[in-house]
Amino acid sequence: MPVSTVKPRAVAPLGFGAFAIGTDLFVVAGVLPDLAADLGVTVGTAGLTVTVFALAYATGAPVLGALLAARPMRQVLIGSLVLFTVCNVVCALAPGLGVLLAARVVAALAASAYVPAAGAAAVAAAPANRRGRALGVVLAGSAVAMVMGAPLGVLLASLLSWRAAFGLVAVLAMSTVLGLLRSSLGSDPPARSTLVERLRPLRSPAVAGTLAVTFLAMTASNSNYTYVAVLLSGPVELYLAVFGLAGVAGTWWGGAAVDRYGSRRVVTAMLIVLGTGLATLPHVAAETAPAAVVAWGFAAWGVVSAQHHRVTGMGPAPLLLALNSSAIHLGFATGSLLGGRVIDGVGVGSLWLIPVMCCGAGLVLHGILGREARS
Repeated sequence: MPVSTVKPRAVAPLGFGAFAIGTDLFVVAGVLPDLAADLGVTVGTAGLTVTVFALAYATGAPVLGALLAARPMRQVLIGSLVLFTVCNVVCALAPGLGVLLAARVVAALAASAYVPAAGAAAVAAAPANRRGRALGVVLAGSAVAMVMGAPLGVLLASLLSWRAAFGLVAVLAMSTVLGLLRSSLGSDPPARSTLVERLRPLRSPAVAGTLAVTFLAMTASNSNYTYVAVLLSGPVELYLAVFGLAGVAGTWWGGAAVDRYGSRRVVTAMLIVLGTGLATLPHVAAETAPAAVVAWGFAAWGVVSAQHHRVTGMGPAPLLLALNSSAIHLGFATGSLLGGRVIDGVGVGSLWLIPVMCCGAGLVLHGILGREARS
């Protein structure tokens, strides 16, 4: 059967690869205290493992996408996942923080090459009337990682060691490689574009401002998510699972609500809920913490979904979605960095300051963009 007639369910290996990468990003929050204790560093310093991964991913996606545009997609898919697997094995065996950080950087670069190629391969593998569903399989991989991958990794780490979480990611990634080798996915010729073409939309103040709102929202969320194991008492794997489920619901609701209410109202509402929820999170009782985490996860990913819809109306959808993804990961990196500095400097009880300031700035900027759009 020609690749172009493959049904969306046949692109499952591509989604499984995204699941492995998402697990790698989200699982670290649940093992951070044990990782810090084992390597002899503070929790804030250990948070750099999230910062460098997200920063390398955010910068690597547009750059590597342009540099590897001439390579066959199949080579990019398999080669990047093999490298990603090796890096996670190194993470699992790392003797110190320096080796761990270096391996996280290279793993993120490999991931940033894989995910856009997987999306392109999924679209190319499906008939025209099923391409949205095929792409959805890849996007669902990251969402399921929040719900299942991260909690499973944390549970495994609690039974063995934080190193087992990285071992799990390596196994997931290598399983994807084996699945890809048994398929013909990625055999279609790649669509080529230069780095200048990929960054051209940033010349628009409206696009740049919208991406800045995404960045601020993700900085607010990840400043707390990275350190949830020290922020909240109780089973961290439960909190990660609840956050993931709420995030999936928020992603779905955000997309549907935009069609009914418009992105301006949805983003405004979600920023208010996100800032308010995270401001109260350090002060809630243990029995009400899961409810607060639900509101947090729902609002954070509701913003992401609404912003995805917003940017697609501003120009070439693939390029703008890639830039919005970079803004998300830059927010991850900045949030984990700022959160670590606050914890090491003044304590975990002051983490609420970051989301309040970021969501406040996001609301102001979002309001300015809305007024300019109506004028």
